[in-house]
Amino acid sequence: MKRGIKYALLGFIAIAVGGATYVLNFGLYPRFFDISWDEEVQLHDGQVIVVHVKRTFERRSRSDRWLAYDRDTEVTFDAGPPWGRISRNFERYDVNMIENRDGRWYFGLDVTTGFPPKTLIDRAYPVLILEKDGVERSAASWDDIPDFPRQNMMPVTPSPEGIAPFANSLLTWQVKMEHWKNNPRAAGDSGLIIQRHVNKKQAENK
Repeated sequence: MKRGIKYALLGFIAIAVGGATYVLNFGLYPRFFDISWDEEVQLHDGQVIVVHVKRTFERRSRSDRWLAYDRDTEVTFDAGPPWGRISRNFERYDVNMIENRDGRWYFGLDVTTGFPPKTLIDRAYPVLILEKDGVERSAASWDDIPDFPRQNMMPVTPSPEGIAPFANSLLTWQVKMEHWKNNPRAAGDSGLIIQRHVNKKQAENK
């Protein structure tokens, strides 16, 4: 065997062994990955805002591209005066609703997996309120939360792989609701997720 071919073959073997060792130690894919898009969000009064959404996932297996835990949600949008452009990363929270009423912004939050590094809400009243003066507080009771008709943020359904086609695009309200309806998270989850608290308020007052 010619010396040049021999060295080339040895080099190829070394690269192959190195690559195999890396895969065995670290897997095919990085631990974390993001999926982001611009999303039309319809408020209760019919107004539509565009929210940039970035969802962060943690892989459960470094050899499986899509098997992952839902971790963080970052949202960015123009909230108008006096706030201007809001950009907020909710670590270990899913943002299922963004709403506005009487000059206040409301963020519906659900814990994803693990424990949030900073507790933002009372799980009994899972809404974060941004007051007119910019002060942020957790809802203290259902009386703090207007009777909004639905969750309006695209959920991770049916899976990270299922929402990946929306990456780096504008997800319109019509396309979002159609996808949601075709990929319900549970029975009765047609995309029109009722958020009404009347029964819960009644139960609290008993």
